[in-house]
Parts: sequence; C-alpha cells; structure tokens
Amino acid sequence: MNATTTDLLDCTLRDGGYYTLWDFPRSLVETYLTSMSKLPVATVELGYCNVAKPGYAGQYYYLTPETTAWAKGLLSPHQRLAIMLDEKSVEPSQVAELLEPHRPYVDLVRIAVAPGRLRHSVELCQELHKLDLPVGLNIMYLSKYWDNVASLDSIDAAISSSETLALVDSYGSCTPQQVARAVSDLVTLYPSARIGFHGHDNLGLAVANSLAAIDGGASVIDGTVTGMGRGPGNTRTETFIVQQAHGRNEDVDYSALAGAIGAFDELLAEHRWGTNLVYMISGAAGLPQNNVMDWLGKNRYSMPAIIHALRGDAELSVEIPKVPALAPPVESIDQVIVIGGGASVADHTDAITRYADTEGATVIHATTRHLAVASKLPAGQYLAVAGDNPHAELSTAQRKQFSAVIVPTGPRFPLEALDYGDVPVREVPPFEINDPTDHLGPVSDVAPLALALGAATALGAREVVLVGFDGYSHATLAQQELVRETQDLISAFRAKHPSVEIRSATRTLYDVPTLSIYAPRAASGVSEGIN
Repeated sequence: MNATTTDLLDCTLRDGGYYTLWDFPRSLVETYLTSMSKLPVATVELGYCNVAKPGYAGQYYYLTPETTAWAKGLLSPHQRLAIMLDEKSVEPSQVAELLEPHRPYVDLVRIAVAPGRLRHSVELCQELHKLDLPVGLNIMYLSKYWDNVASLDSIDAAISSSETLALVDSYGSCTPQQVARAVSDLVTLYPSARIGFHGHDNLGLAVANSLAAIDGGASVIDGTVTGMGRGPGNTRTETFIVQQAHGRNEDVDYSALAGAIGAFDELLAEHRWGTNLVYMISGAAGLPQNNVMDWLGKNRYSMPAIIHALRGDAELSVEIPKVPALAPPVESIDQVIVIGGGASVADHTDAITRYADTEGATVIHATTRHLAVASKLPAGQYLAVAGDNPHAELSTAQRKQFSAVIVPTGPRFPLEALDYGDVPVREVPPFEINDPTDHLGPVSDVAPLALALGAATALGAREVVLVGFDGYSHATLAQQELVRETQDLISAFRAKHPSVEIRSATRTLYDVPTLSIYAPRAASGVSEGIN
C-alpha cells in the first residue's frame, strides 16, 4: 500500500531543543528557515507553545507571536508553520489564551499525547477547533501497541478530531515490519484519515521505518536536519529528501539542503547526537530516553557499565572487594582545595598554585580534566574517581604528586581503565544528602564532588575551597542536571558541617560563599550568594 503523496514535516528546532534547552542563535534559525523555504518540506514545526514551568527553557519552548510571525515570513507561501502543545502540561481552559495570539501565523497545532490520555487530548482539540486552528495528534510509545492500534481508548474520537494522527516510535524500538503493520491497520480502519509517523533512531532504523510507514499508507513523515532530536535523534530530513527525490526523479536545491545541514555543524560537534550502543540496547529493550541521556550526560560512566545496568546484569561489572580506607594524616589539615572541571582552573593555574603553596592546602581533584595542573601543585594530592569512566591515565610525573586515588565504598564498577601505577587506592564513604536513589544496577550514582567532600571529611579538613566550579551560563539538559546535583551537595554540606567552611575561590554561578584566589589571605572577604 502506498500513499499517493507523502508530506515531510521538519521538526528540528522542536525536537532538537532537548539538547539546547530550546535556545538557538537567531542567525542559525534564519539560515535554517531560509533553507527550508527552498526545499520539499510541507510543514516546519518551530517549537512548543507552553504554560510556565519550573526550570529554564528557551525561546523555542515558550514561543511568542513575534517569533512565529518572524518564522512564518521566512517560509514559502505554500509551506505551513506548526507548533506543538504538550498535552500533559496544558488544560483545555488555557488553550485560548495560549494560542489566540498565534492564530494569524500558525497553520497547524500538534499535540503530543500518551496512549492512555487520548481522551484529554480530544478535549484540547475541541478548544483548538473553536479558534479555527487545524490539529494534529502525535500518539507516543508505538512499541507498546503497534500490534493492536484499534485497541487504543478514544481512537475514534482522536481520528475525527485531528487532520493528521501520527504514530511516534518514542523508544526507537520498532522494526519496519511493525511500523508498516501499525500504519496499514489504521489506514484500513480509517481510510480517509491522514496517518503520520515520527521515528527515533536508537536502532538506526528511523529512515527505514519512515519508508515502511509510507508503504503502509502514511501521508506525513517527521524528520529533523542531521537527525537532531531527543536521545539518539530522528529520521534525517536530508536523507529522506534525497531518497524521495531520487525515487521520483525530482530536482532538489542541494545548496539549500547543504546550508540547512551546515547551520547545525557546531551544535552537532558539541552535543554529538546520534545512536550508539547504549541507545541501541535501550531501544531494543523499550526503555525511556531520559535515563540514558542522563547517564551519558554525566560523563562518569562507560558504555559497558550503562549497558550492563540496562540489561540488568550489572553484577558482571561490579567489584565488591575492600580496599583500605582513607586514613586521616598524622598532622591535621587546615584546608582542602577541591578542583572541578570548569575553565577557570586553566585560566587561574598560577594563582591556584600560589594559593596552595601559601596555605599548605591539600588538593583533591574531582575531575581528570585538569590533571596537567597536578605537576605544578604540591605533593600529597588525591584523585577522586567516581563511576568507571576516568578519561585519563596518570603519567609517571603525575603519580609522584599523588598520595592516593580515592574510590567510593563498594559495590562499585571496576576501575581497571585507569593506570594507577604505584599510587595506592583508598576508599571513602562519599558525602550523601540522603540514601542514594539513583543507581546503575546495584551501584549508587556517586558524584565526584560527593566523593571529594567525603574525602575532605575523612581527612579532617576545617575548610574546603572550591576552584573550577564555574556553573553554566547556558546549560544543556545534561549540564542542568549536573548543576542541580552540585548545588544540592554544596548546600547540604554547609548545613550538615557548619564548622567546616566551604567557599569558592574562583568565579562561580553556584550559591556558595566566595573568596578570591588572588586576595591576600588575611584580607580576603567572604560574600554570600552568587557572583
């Protein structure tokens, strides 16, 4: 079965916003939209129209009429501009206030909805119809119902309330045969309906699944430029355009297509979306993208560790044996300097070195990002290794500067990837806010800062000085989670250990008392709050 025509809907900014928190430079968006205007793209979905929520999200999560008007003006007259509502976040009573200002510019409002909440989405559709706005429904989690689409509650009402009903392979776990059957079943049941498909690329099948959807009778296919989208990403718009044009012997403005791709080069280099072994396994198992994105984004676990956890066989990669506990030194320690991964460490290396020498501070590295600094700092340093993805080995020169490598108490992932040489390994209970709730299999998700603070406590430090805990002025989703984790640890440590001063000596966006790495010790003031 083949649809007579298949429209392409590009949703790069909306789906790709999961990597950028929906912030995109205006110049990038202008290049993208101008390129889209010259390509065989029927609809461009710009982003979300949303009610206010906690946390930060950017311009293309909270679309304004000014933004939709500008975008509409850059598209060709025959192209449609779409925006999306998140069904679980919007009530029917809010629809008119949210969407009325966009009516002159928006040609389609799509609603993302879980299968069990179709009834509520139909109520939203009815409110949108009052505004004379066309509606599309995106039903998520296709892998859970592909073999029985007719069983979905309120499917009749959903079909009659929307101009297009798209099936979404949310976990990227469906095969072409499953997609073709699901679409074909819907087309057979509702021959006058426009059925769409939105694929994710966990198994590398997004394009194949999109083509299978067309064979099943789909009228609309979703794509994104370079596949940019949540988790491993989506059907690549450029691949779909080239394949369709070749099959139909149609001309394409390849300069415009190259311009659209090039607009996202820097973001692709930064965020590196696309499938990998972890996403493949999560897709095959039908697991949500969020947990996988979080684990990968923390950059402290290797792919094998995450894979074992996803498969439920983490005991294959866990070590229980005890190593000696970190013992406090014979002489008391006044200060511990904890080095984080921020750029300020490289910017202020000389000042950090002078400070450590002057104060006789003990240094704990909560990252391997700045190990080059170790050779300039006093001997007796410690390296805190959380997770099993240390990213760097200790050189011969660096080993001479370290008293120990610190690991969390077991169970923990093996740390064979790091070449310790003759540096002893010592374990320490990490500082924890509560009982750990995040695990990969039986292993607690320990932050490097939590391990460093546990070590500072074990060493009997009376003051903790943070350097390189800069924060993020424009945080990705993964970085935003790390910000929350770090801030919670700092705040909890201050509350639990009021006799131990904790300060940042380099510029920081965290809420922590500060001192200057450049100020004379006797004259250094402490300021509360964010610098």
